[in-house]
Amino acid sequence: MRRAALAALVLTTAAGIAGASLWLRPAEPPPPPPAAPDIQDEASALAASKGLVWREKDSLSLRLKSGEILTLTDRTTCGDMPCPKELSVRYRYLGWNNMNGGYDLRIAPSSAPKMLLPYSDDDVTLVDSRHAERTSGAPLTIPPPPQAAETDESLAEWLTDITNGRNQGEAPLIASSHGKASRNGSLLRLELADGHHLSLTDDLICGQIACPQQVFRSYDYAGLSPDGRFHVVEEHWNEANAAILVDTRTGGTSFLLGVPKFAPNGRRAVASVTDLAWSAPRRLEVWSLSGAAPGIEFSLSAKDEDDTVYEVLGWADSDHVRLRRGPWAAEQRSPAMLAHDGTGWHMEASDSTN
Repeated sequence: MRRAALAALVLTTAAGIAGASLWLRPAEPPPPPPAAPDIQDEASALAASKGLVWREKDSLSLRLKSGEILTLTDRTTCGDMPCPKELSVRYRYLGWNNMNGGYDLRIAPSSAPKMLLPYSDDDVTLVDSRHAERTSGAPLTIPPPPQAAETDESLAEWLTDITNGRNQGEAPLIASSHGKASRNGSLLRLELADGHHLSLTDDLICGQIACPQQVFRSYDYAGLSPDGRFHVVEEHWNEANAAILVDTRTGGTSFLLGVPKFAPNGRRAVASVTDLAWSAPRRLEVWSLSGAAPGIEFSLSAKDEDDTVYEVLGWADSDHVRLRRGPWAAEQRSPAMLAHDGTGWHMEASDSTN
């Protein structure tokens, strides 16, 4: 089962590297989660795990039924700066769940009070404890540690495939950054004007296995904005992608629907959702870049039962964006123009869009 899941991830990666799940990047901000317990509060639960779960500094390791080790690592610092809150994550072990047969975890941020890692032969996944299936029969007490398993050698080949595929598009963009961006294996390092750096590390391998889809994410460098003010990073997670603008002056981050296209005058950027695997709250955004920080100037919200997507072809000029729009699964889409005038932004059909 797990080998089949890895093969599926390889196929997903070939199309565009997959990444973290929607509960780590919700469509709408979740209610504030309960404060994560300190590591000291976790110690008694670890001691009761009979060696199945242990912690080494920021890393929490859990032995799976297969004997393989799943390691979940906190992300709180990104280079010599705190991680943006949207990318920060902490994992805490709460104890064994007798009713569901698995490990209870608290993950911050998450809208779920607890997450469950089932102890089973199925593919490794994290589920909201409120929706986990109950085991039939008597409660399952914590099992003895299984025999240790060797790491699947195909993981190394898989990572090599990812690296080779990414280098084709990313390496020229890193080279054109003139030293402002660099890559070292899974780590993408972005230099800022004040000498600090923001580093983003892929979550692809978690211990001895490919990371569960709820954790899985990666970062590709997508270049500098035309004026050099922003690094653009493409973020990939569970069968979808978005983009991050990193202000080279302040290190501030803005999260966009996708890799943006910048207006000729540099004052705006436009981005859209092209894959509805991500239930984003908006389908199309125009960002103003004129202020101290980027801000959304115009957006089209996602509506119920509406599968329309917008493909951004480019800017006709600084006030007109050429688009194609239509159902997500449609092979053909209609041309359209997003136009800005004295009354604001509005959509209009355009037979001239090619």
